[in-house]
Amino acid sequence: MGATLKSLEKNLEIPLEDFNMIGRSPDASIRLLDGGVSRQHATIRRDGALFWVSDLGSANGSFVNDVAVTTARALRHGDRVQFGTSMFIFDSQEDERPPSESNNVSTQSLHTIALPVKTVKATLLVGDLRNFTSLSAQLSAEEVAAMLREWYAQCEQVIKTRDGIIDKFIGDGVFAYWIGDDASTRAKATEAARILSHPDSSESPKRKWLRDNMNLEVHCHIGLNIGDVALGAMGRGNNTAVGEAVNVTFRIESLTRKLQVPVLAGAPFLQGWPEGLQIFQNAGIHPVKGQPEPVEVYSLIDAPTISL
Repeated sequence: MGATLKSLEKNLEIPLEDFNMIGRSPDASIRLLDGGVSRQHATIRRDGALFWVSDLGSANGSFVNDVAVTTARALRHGDRVQFGTSMFIFDSQEDERPPSESNNVSTQSLHTIALPVKTVKATLLVGDLRNFTSLSAQLSAEEVAAMLREWYAQCEQVIKTRDGIIDKFIGDGVFAYWIGDDASTRAKATEAARILSHPDSSESPKRKWLRDNMNLEVHCHIGLNIGDVALGAMGRGNNTAVGEAVNVTFRIESLTRKLQVPVLAGAPFLQGWPEGLQIFQNAGIHPVKGQPEPVEVYSLIDAPTISL
């Protein structure tokens, strides 16, 4: 079953595909002729039964029920969605199914089961496409959408085949985790980080075309960490991991630009893992935004060095 965006101002109903680029650009899959909408303003992506909206660093922001979209957000039937001055109602046929249909096996498989909230030790990965905002200004909406689709698919293949769980895609970023922190789990997270950050092993056809034909480089940078997270349902049908360790992992990833390395791991990632000290080297102690104390980080030795 599908979903649509219904305009509050016009007699207009827009069916949603699995991936939708929203913007003012002529080749956006959902084109909005609104002065408050950026060329590549936002995306709506389907993952299973849910549709996730992400803002792409637009000038005027995206909003759901008058709340700014600062991270990927799952849309629910009846949500009011705003891009610039354009207002829509999200209409999901799946949310309208009568309770009696829940006995159908195929219907059950489409719905996300809410997990009880519990605290677990987790291995965390945050990835980000560097220079995405400046690069997207030089590309058409169709090219940006193609690049994001390919990168999302690569993240899913690399992370999920190594037993990782993708929590969410956040525009040009991804947040994933593994439950547990044993040596095997850390090795899997490190391998995923190495592959995603290495141009030769993770470059998609679209990114290769951009490099060869437009001399535009798109690199993925990774932050790794370990810590306690609250894991479970943070809203109807929205299972996610949250906690201070998650926030620190995002800050660790942001340090990759300052230190000009593609992969950084927090000190907890190396604690109690002697094998890790053979492939990571100390990169110092650095202050990070939102943390009262500086964090110690380690860089992946055999990751490619990229000039930023």
